[in-house]
Amino acid sequence: MSGWYYHNLLDWISTGCKNSHGVKKLEIRPNYLDTLPIQMFNLEALEILSISSCDITEIPKEICKLQNLKKLYLIDLSIHKLPNEIGKLSNLEHLEIKNCEITELPEGLGNLTKLNTIIMNYNKIVTIPKNINNLINLTLLDLSFNCIKYLPNTVGLIKKLKIINLKENELEYLPNTMCNLENLEELICNHNVLRFLPDGLDNLTNLKVLQCHHNEIDLLPYDLTKLKLKELTYDKDRIISNTANIMKFLIDNSDKCKDYYKKRRIGDM
Repeated sequence: MSGWYYHNLLDWISTGCKNSHGVKKLEIRPNYLDTLPIQMFNLEALEILSISSCDITEIPKEICKLQNLKKLYLIDLSIHKLPNEIGKLSNLEHLEIKNCEITELPEGLGNLTKLNTIIMNYNKIVTIPKNINNLINLTLLDLSFNCIKYLPNTVGLIKKLKIINLKENELEYLPNTMCNLENLEELICNHNVLRFLPDGLDNLTNLKVLQCHHNEIDLLPYDLTKLKLKELTYDKDRIISNTANIMKFLIDNSDKCKDYYKKRRIGDM
């Protein structure tokens, strides 16, 4: 048996979880469950677990027993935190937590070295663990629609990152270390309170999309002229596409940009 859905779940629990050998996918859909049955964490072959629109408020630490789990989806739940034991899911590749009430992430998250995708939008996350740099295979980091005020410098050590989505947070600045992400293709940081972008963006030679509108940025850095951007959103909802148009826009404003960033560096000393 490859999958198990909610309409079978309660019957399955009542039988003592019989005939569960080989179940690889479990979806718990909208229902009246307020706690997760511990028996479900005995599904040793489980690779995909999806829990959505339930009344549960806690993910049990026993989740660490699902050693073959590759994808975990937690959607529309009233959970405030994840157990630190989630860091023992050594084969997890995809972690998606949407529209929950998560406020903080456990340090154990940094142990999930096989993760390639983190999607945690529409939560209430304030800070990110410093050991996030241990996620050496991460290519997509979506933390949009949260309450994040700053990112740890260690985010700049996640060398395989291709997409970072930080839309709709409370970020006042981005760490300069982000300019070390040589594989980054999309940087989305609109709708924050950024006053400027980090120095050294020209190091992001693979960057194609930069969205930074609805911030407090007066001018863009001149270094962007060294990139081959395909999409740039800046002044409110102004979208500039096509590399040639972007280059023209940046060059037309180059003198102001140079002067502004020169003054900013002096002011930071």
